[in-house]
Amino acid sequence: MHTPVFIAVPGATNIVVPGLVSKLSRTGMELYAGVNLQPGDLMEVEFRTTGRTIRVAGIVRDRSGFCFGLEFCALRIELEKASARC
Repeated sequence: MHTPVFIAVPGATNIVVPGLVSKLSRTGMELYAGVNLQPGDLMEVEFRTTGRTIRVAGIVRDRSGFCFGLEFCALRIELEKASARC
């Protein structure tokens, strides 16, 4: 599996870094991204499709260079147009 994603940069509003998922399971994923996160840090990953964004939050459990092992802790689906209605 090679799926493009975006990583929300911690502490920065509306800044995302591109990434690539290489493995995905029910409990976590392996992905590559150019972010400076360490094991124990929170990471938010966005999968984007037409009309919706799926944001997955997880804890970095392993890191080797730019390869991260992420354990899921929450799943939130956001509709891109939802904020326009509020």
